[in-house]
Amino acid sequence: MMNARWFSAAVLLALTLTAVNFAAAQVAVRAEDLIGTWELVSTKNLNTGDAVSGVNDARTGLQWMQFTRSHYTVIGMTRDRSVTNPTDFAKFSPEEKVKTNYARIWNEKNEQIFVARGGTYSIEGDKIRQKPTIALQTVIIGVDSVLKVTRLDKSTMVAQIEWPPVNPTATREVTFRRIE
Repeated sequence: MMNARWFSAAVLLALTLTAVNFAAAQVAVRAEDLIGTWELVSTKNLNTGDAVSGVNDARTGLQWMQFTRSHYTVIGMTRDRSVTNPTDFAKFSPEEKVKTNYARIWNEKNEQIFVARGGTYSIEGDKIRQKPTIALQTVIIGVDSVLKVTRLDKSTMVAQIEWPPVNPTATREVTFRRIE
């Protein structure tokens, strides 16, 4: 009788721990939980452990992601992005205007310093599948990008994403805070 009680207690404990591990491992995402504006707080390369700089990290960039019930948009820029006074810009030659406009999006290393994209998204359990229909970087239009959410509450979202979107070579962990 005593062995049966211990066995029952052990089975109950094992089932409880399994349920706790499963619940911690899977985040159920709903559109209602996403609707609003989220600001990128940090980005880490999970392959190397390094922080990511440029437009994709809060230390060096500013990026917002907005969700409606079915669509999303992302807009961001580096914090050191130069600003050209409209009066000065008006005085530029046509060639200087083209060069200045290009420099608003790409730096001298051909790194993107301004990003904008948007499209539809769908939810599958703990995954947010984003498919851009509009983007500055046209190569990503139509490419399915998946955010695997590991934490989501009213103020914070943490997710993993394969990067870059086309031919990924790394996994990044991105952390957002809700700003609206």
